[in-house]
Amino acid sequence: MYAAISQSDLQPDSQGEAPPKLQRLNGAARVGFAGPESRLTELYQGNPCRVLLPRRSKGPVEAVLLNTAGGITDGDELSYSVEATGGAHVLVTTQAAERVYQSRGADASVHSHLNLHDGSVLEWLPQETILFNRGALARKTHITMDVDSRLLAMDWLILGRLARGETLQDASVHDQWRLRVNGRLVWADDFRLTGDIESLRQRPALLGGAYALATLIYVAPDAEAHLKTAKRLAENCRGRAGVSERPGLLLCRFMARDGLTLRRDIETFLIPFRAAIHDRPLALPRVWSC
Repeated sequence: MYAAISQSDLQPDSQGEAPPKLQRLNGAARVGFAGPESRLTELYQGNPCRVLLPRRSKGPVEAVLLNTAGGITDGDELSYSVEATGGAHVLVTTQAAERVYQSRGADASVHSHLNLHDGSVLEWLPQETILFNRGALARKTHITMDVDSRLLAMDWLILGRLARGETLQDASVHDQWRLRVNGRLVWADDFRLTGDIESLRQRPALLGGAYALATLIYVAPDAEAHLKTAKRLAENCRGRAGVSERPGLLLCRFMARDGLTLRRDIETFLIPFRAAIHDRPLALPRVWSC
C-alpha cells in the first residue's frame, strides 16, 4: 500500500539526480512476564525501541514502550512483542503519542504481537497515534491467547494535527487486527483510508465527520457478563460510541470530532470498566497524565 503522492515527488531533481535514499528505522522490542508475581522473563530492545519498567506498589506490572526517534515515516519498521504466561497480569502502554510523519511513498509499519496463556491477563493500552498529512501508516496487531486468559486491548488514531489546522488531503492508513483463541481465528478487522482522507471522513457511512477514532476489545470467558456495563458506560461518551458482543468478546468503537474529546471518552469508559472486570479500582497508566 502506498500513499497517494504526486509523481513529481519521486522524479529526479533538476540536476537529473534521484532523491537520496534515506536510512530507515528498523527497531524491535520484546518483553515477557510469567507467574502470579509477573516476574520478568525476557527483555530485548533494538534501537529505537525501548521498554521502561516503572516500579508500582499496587496494581499490575507496567511496561512502557518508547520510540526514541520521536516518530516514524516511510520505510520505517517497528515491531513490539509482549508475552504473559502462568497467571501474570501485565499492563502495557506507550510513553507518548506516536507520530506518523510525511512519507515519500512507502508505509511506516508498526507490528504488535500479543501472546497470553495459562490464565494470564494482558492490558494493551497504548496512547494515541497521530497521522500527519501525506503520512502513510500500516499497523498490525496480532493476538494469540488461550480461552482461560483475559485480554483488554485498544488502539486509537487521530487524523491530523487539529491544533495546527491540518487536514489530511493526501494520506494513507491501514489498521489490521487478528485475534486467535486456542489457535482459531475468532476476529479479524481491517480499517483502510487512502487519498483525500479529509473528504472521506465526512461520509456518513465512514466516520461522519469524526477526526479521532478508537477500537477497544475485551476477550475473556466472562465477556458477556460485562456487556450491560459497557453499553451503559458508552452512553456517557461525549462523542459517539457503540458496543457489540460475540462469544467471549466485547467490541467497543469510539469516534469524536477531536483528540481531546476522544481521550476524555476513553478515560471515562476505561476507569469504571477496568474496575468492573478486575473487581477492584485500578489507576490508568501514569504516563497518560504526564
